[in-house]
Amino acid sequence: MKKMQKGFTLIELMIVVAIIAILAAIALPAYNDYRVRSAEGACQSEAKAYMNSAVAAGQSDMTIDAAPQEACTNAVTLTTTQIRTGASIQFTPRTPGSAQTTCDADTATCSMNPSV
Repeated sequence: MKKMQKGFTLIELMIVVAIIAILAAIALPAYNDYRVRSAEGACQSEAKAYMNSAVAAGQSDMTIDAAPQEACTNAVTLTTTQIRTGASIQFTPRTPGSAQTTCDADTATCSMNPSV
């Protein structure tokens, strides 16, 4: 009676490793792109929310709170004068993001360059 084969052959294991390598080569760059876009989007969202509250406070002669700096690194606190003169403020996302968000203090509109 013949013995039954137990386990996998070397070629079968090599094929499985090759398939996993191909899948990883496709998935890792997509994941990194997702991380970058996520960091930039979070900073843009934080910048827009801050600009909305700062402009509303500035127009009402209220105290303008400091920017939260959770998703953005170099957010600055606006003054009433900057809001009334329509200053342009830039927000930089935390790593791995790189695209800066620029907000207009006169209209509280924000845009990212380059856009995600």
